[in-house]
Amino acid sequence: MGDWSEVLRLWLAAHEGPAGYAVLAISSFAEYVVPPLPGDTVALLGIFLAASSGWSPLGVYLALDVGAVLGGLVAYAFGRAMADGRRRPAFLRGPRIDAALAVLTARYAARGAVYLTLNRFVPALRSLFFVAAGLARLPWPQVALWGAVSACVWNALLLGVGFGLGSGWRQLQTATQLYGGVVLVVGLAVLLVVGWRAIRARRAPHS
Repeated sequence: MGDWSEVLRLWLAAHEGPAGYAVLAISSFAEYVVPPLPGDTVALLGIFLAASSGWSPLGVYLALDVGAVLGGLVAYAFGRAMADGRRRPAFLRGPRIDAALAVLTARYAARGAVYLTLNRFVPALRSLFFVAAGLARLPWPQVALWGAVSACVWNALLLGVGFGLGSGWRQLQTATQLYGGVVLVVGLAVLLVVGWRAIRARRAPHS
């Protein structure tokens, strides 16, 4: 745990109330707007305080959920703004990009609810699920609904783990980091397999 998170933990421990819950909500929101920010670290701090220092579990839960849904909608709005080719940056224009977006739109039309429900379970890449939903022009109420389902399930699981470990902050952080590492490895493996299959499919007609 870095020095900054220890300072933040001490600050949060002394500010149980509207300001503390607002920091949790803003952190959960910012993770979707500025993906490099470690939103889960602050979420874990809130859950740790709920389990060990008398913070309201409901307050922590709602703050994290609301922040996640609003942040996801901002990422969705960014993708939706790029859905029109005239608004896309140069690297998102061209026949191949248009073809890729057509595939993305078709997949989100068929399985958008599944993708958005999974977003909270994929650390570091969560905002991309909502950008993709915007590019695919999914209706925003549907995006908000499934984003909320994902946030509610994920945060409920984190709360359950947090209360199960009690005051074990190190154990809670280690367990979450281990989960994130496993998901990252599995995700990279899936991308490699999908990429390999796509290359084979492209070469097949010419072989």
